[in-house]
Amino acid sequence: MNRVVTLTLDGDLDSGIRVTLTWGTTDKSAEGKIMSRLAPNPEIYQLYTDWQQGYRNLEYFYRNPRLTPKGLYISSVKSCEQLVDELRNNINQWLNSRSDGFDQVRDQLTTELSRHRDTRVLIQTDNPQLQRLPWHLWDVWENNHDSVEFSLIPLEYQPHPETKLRNRVRLLAILGNSEGIDIETDRNYWQQVSSLDSSSCFLVEPTREELDQKLWENDGWDILFFAGHSSSECNDETGRIYINQEDSILINELIPALKQAIKNGLKLAIFNSCDGLGLANALAKLQMPQAIIMKEPVPDEVAQTFLRFFLEEFSQGKSLQKAVKVAQKRLHYLENRLDIKLPYATWLPVIYQHPKAQPWRWPVSGSLVKLLIKLALGTVAIVSIYGIYKLGTEPNKLGDQISSGEEILDTTSARRFKQRGVKFVAECQTPLRDNLSIFSQKTWQRLQRCWWTKSNYKKAGDLFLKSWQEEDKNPETLIYLNNALLEATKSDYYTIAVAVPIVRNKDGSVKNPELAQKILRGIAHAQTEVNLDLFQDNDKLPNNFIEKLPGKDVLNGKSIKGKGLKVIIADDANIPSEAIQRAKAIVKERDILGVVGHYASDMTMETVDIYNSNKLVLISSGSTTEELTEHPRKFFFRTVPTAKISAQYLVDYLVDIGYQKAAVFYNPRSPFTHSFWQEFKQQFTNQGGELVDIEHYDISKPNFNPKQAIEEIGKTQDTAIVLNPDGQVTNAVTNAIDMIKENNGRNVMVGSSGIARSKTLALKQPDLFENLVVSVSWHHLNSANPQVNQDAQTLWGKSFNSLTAWSALAYDATRGLITAIEKQNNPTRIGMQKTLRSPDFIAEGVTGKIEFEPSNGNRKNPSQILVHVVPCPNQESGLAFVPLEYSSCDQKH
Repeated sequence: MNRVVTLTLDGDLDSGIRVTLTWGTTDKSAEGKIMSRLAPNPEIYQLYTDWQQGYRNLEYFYRNPRLTPKGLYISSVKSCEQLVDELRNNINQWLNSRSDGFDQVRDQLTTELSRHRDTRVLIQTDNPQLQRLPWHLWDVWENNHDSVEFSLIPLEYQPHPETKLRNRVRLLAILGNSEGIDIETDRNYWQQVSSLDSSSCFLVEPTREELDQKLWENDGWDILFFAGHSSSECNDETGRIYINQEDSILINELIPALKQAIKNGLKLAIFNSCDGLGLANALAKLQMPQAIIMKEPVPDEVAQTFLRFFLEEFSQGKSLQKAVKVAQKRLHYLENRLDIKLPYATWLPVIYQHPKAQPWRWPVSGSLVKLLIKLALGTVAIVSIYGIYKLGTEPNKLGDQISSGEEILDTTSARRFKQRGVKFVAECQTPLRDNLSIFSQKTWQRLQRCWWTKSNYKKAGDLFLKSWQEEDKNPETLIYLNNALLEATKSDYYTIAVAVPIVRNKDGSVKNPELAQKILRGIAHAQTEVNLDLFQDNDKLPNNFIEKLPGKDVLNGKSIKGKGLKVIIADDANIPSEAIQRAKAIVKERDILGVVGHYASDMTMETVDIYNSNKLVLISSGSTTEELTEHPRKFFFRTVPTAKISAQYLVDYLVDIGYQKAAVFYNPRSPFTHSFWQEFKQQFTNQGGELVDIEHYDISKPNFNPKQAIEEIGKTQDTAIVLNPDGQVTNAVTNAIDMIKENNGRNVMVGSSGIARSKTLALKQPDLFENLVVSVSWHHLNSANPQVNQDAQTLWGKSFNSLTAWSALAYDATRGLITAIEKQNNPTRIGMQKTLRSPDFIAEGVTGKIEFEPSNGNRKNPSQILVHVVPCPNQESGLAFVPLEYSSCDQKH
């Protein structure tokens, strides 16, 4: 039973719109009707026009009626995306309004979509502005967008003639002016359809007379196809097609011939060309049953790819709406691929149909149907379709720096047992097509080990546990152990990802894994808390194995509604281009419900819009720049305080101890340090302070000279030095530590959290730190939840002292995602965002309660504290960062 919802819009954006919603089945009259109004909203179309202008200025390789290059392209994808965000917000404010009873329309529409998975939505209007609006941006579709099929239908129409049915499809294809584009590919795709009637015709750059004659043929045509250049004219009332190198014609000039073609059985017109809304409106006046057009200028590759995928579906008997929907979805990769992106490809194809047109499908012969049935039954009898699908099409790629256990990212922990465990997981992640024939013994053995018995994952779990016990307690190992045991026990689970910075040398070898390990330690701790509840009493694990599980009898395990948590690790290497690649790969993994990361503000700024446009929650535990929330993204959150808060603590400290001058050293190209500098400058000067203008302030330069910098400040002690290195994107941290050494405790020094690391303490000279104070987000001695740190000390073993702020904030980000999953009956990406943005959301973290500002995703009441360096004999360096009120590593003043 096919469900159909019709949203009738009578009016315009300037004066308001009368709205009628009807719903029911395609073969019966409407089951119900609601009437309402929408307020005027001229701003919404101005936003669309602005986006349209930006979009049309992105490229010159569109199928464009202007047959010469434009010359100047000043638009950017980023500016278009900003306009889309404004457009989306405006559309949702307008359509989610409760005025004039429109909320009843929304509520009924939501009810209908929730009850029926496959629903056709008909937007009925004759207003070109309303026809062009991106209705798919309305959040009412968000949980059902993959199954909703959109079509435009006219407000006014006449009866249309009965259509002739044939056993084979007759095609009239017009291949028009091809200057600057490749339409021969379109022809090739049509010719690959074996069920086309032999009398089908391809007109290459026809004259007006040749086209007219073909349309008048008595035998008639089933499909009229046009490829070439086209445009809408007369306020989208009609359209022009360019049929050869010299001639173009308006659709209106073909009215008699087109009317006859429709009378003779024409069922579908496809204009695989630019700006086709005017073409569709002109055809609607002729009572054309169905048409497919491209609403805006279309790049050559998008037009060709759409046609290919559409024909694959439609020629096999799928409905027109289903075929278009599938082809439209398959354009998505063009929008997000790593090389040449073709943005908004999925926006372009539109169905325009007669309201009373009978659904028409490509005729499929009885013998083919029987063959398909036999093939389907045979396949089911051989093997589980889903198992083959999972192994053959969805496995993670090896070598892509993303891993759930199939490769070691932190190669400083590539011990023997761990390497062996990874090999067993990797075998189950290698694409099935890389093996021999599906009927080979090798492939069947692999299916058995990876899918049915899960023996590979059991062996991997054994080896990861050995590595944890006998080699090192590396957090990556613990995450891989968790993941392997979820598979080995055939447990249900939810999936999240984490993006960490494993800093590498130019040859690819790991230079510094310390920061990534600290972040992963918090993630692994939270994951183990969830999964222990599933593993401790699992009859699929031997008792002697369960007794050795990390965290057993220490962590209070609690599953997520009886399910576990899988964590996928992605290494962004602290390099923007790498971070972008990781983000694009992560968003394509539909099982991932949320991401912890990225750490450095530089990486998050580069990737946040990728996550946002793909509706995937990103919670950063390290990115503090104010830029991230100057233009809020719906799907961005953070557990770390912003740069403004960190700067405020240091300014207040300097003012309190009587300092009126300060010199700031930072990386002006880093979003984090530049944001901190702006906030520090504003707050310090507002409190009467003065910033000393120095020449050598850029602490990130390769040739930065710490001694020269200290000398420039002068030997006076009345100028405080502010150190603000970036998040290990450059050598700024090393240069900052060298400045501490050169200062030799003389001038007061304050710094942001990047200073509070073991590398600083490795100087091992207490006198150097006498006047150093650092602002950090958390310290275990002032923890709001000290039990977590106590558990961590037991979990990670004797060599571990305490959680760091990096670990704690990552733990909190993970707890935020876990709690958001728990609060949903059926967790989805959209549901994650809505749950986290809710004013009522609260989760328990190690740094305090986790709550987010609904307006921008910043954390409410974040933790922040000032620390200094004190002697601590039990530390490797003999020193430790502790809160200011402590005189030693465990003793308050």
